[in-house]
Amino acid sequence: MGMGGIQRVYNIPRNLKKIGWDINVYTPYPPSGYPRGENLPSEDNLNVIRFFSPDPLHLLPGSVSKPGSGKRDYLSFPDNKVPCLPFLWKNLKTADVVVTSSPPFSLLLTGFKIKNTPWVIDYRDPWTGSYLGRYLFRWEENLAKAVEKYCIHKSSAVVTVTEKIMEYLTHQYPEDREKIHLIRNGYDGDDFPKSFKREKDNNTVITYMGTFNNLVTPDLIFEAFRELFKIKPDIKDNIVFKHIGYSSVGGLDRRANKVELKKFISTGYLPHKEALSELMDSDILLLLGGKRDEGNWIVTGKIYEYLRSGLPIVAVTNNKEIQNLVNSSGLIIDFEPESIARGILKVILNPDSFKPVSNYKDYSWENLSRKYANLLSSVL
Repeated sequence: MGMGGIQRVYNIPRNLKKIGWDINVYTPYPPSGYPRGENLPSEDNLNVIRFFSPDPLHLLPGSVSKPGSGKRDYLSFPDNKVPCLPFLWKNLKTADVVVTSSPPFSLLLTGFKIKNTPWVIDYRDPWTGSYLGRYLFRWEENLAKAVEKYCIHKSSAVVTVTEKIMEYLTHQYPEDREKIHLIRNGYDGDDFPKSFKREKDNNTVITYMGTFNNLVTPDLIFEAFRELFKIKPDIKDNIVFKHIGYSSVGGLDRRANKVELKKFISTGYLPHKEALSELMDSDILLLLGGKRDEGNWIVTGKIYEYLRSGLPIVAVTNNKEIQNLVNSSGLIIDFEPESIARGILKVILNPDSFKPVSNYKDYSWENLSRKYANLLSSVL
């Protein structure tokens, strides 16, 4: 499977194997209609055990199961992946330590199955009390909180990917605060092209890498280009906007024409290495955060690849954690098209005033996996 969520659950096991851990990865067969990435598991000889999953995304036609179109399932608990658990548990062999990465949050029910094996919960997103929304019935919401409390208490350790999730969990479950840890998402240096310099021409290539959907729409970006051309009309012929990724929002070309953006490139979904090659063929990188409450929770995984690139970043966000990460490598802009336009123009006119962050190597999957290895060793 492709999309950004695969990076953590692939790269950490891969790097753990490199430093001597014996890793088994348990996962369902990919659903139909979902973007496919590289044939990742075979690349590093990970021992991947696939099993049948009867959840709707695997059984319904591909047109129904496209990413970005799913909603919280009101008919099953904790989510529509729960039917696959018997097939997972049937295949789950004896292990020295078990790690479950959620979502799906139904994987937390594994804690009721395993008895004496150390268990680490990895939260890629928060479950209860977060931007993901509430269940249809109050009893489901209360049950989710009870299950989460039980599982965190039973677990050997809990790993989160952002400071916000870590703060929430330690506040909700103070008796278990010592077992809650932060290990961020990251980047794989081997996925980047060897050459890091774009051939200079008269164009300025401004790139957004990521999915456009009902939460992160392209409208704000296109409106920013309209404002940019009002502020500096003579720049219009030299601006290229590139979108790398999947879009469930139609009419991107129409939107570009409407704001008189003459050079618009949409690559569609690409395998990860190809996507990073396209990323490096840029002058400025756009980061678009969520404007609503979820924007305070999410530190999108691509930011670590943005930081690794060394390219100037224009980050449209109100997330303080992202602001701290971007630091000297770019600008933090509010959600007004004119502000974004002026931020882009500032980078175009003063590109050398933005310097790559000095600690970007902290976010390599190799270094993050060493932290993970130390945590796993501590619970054995």
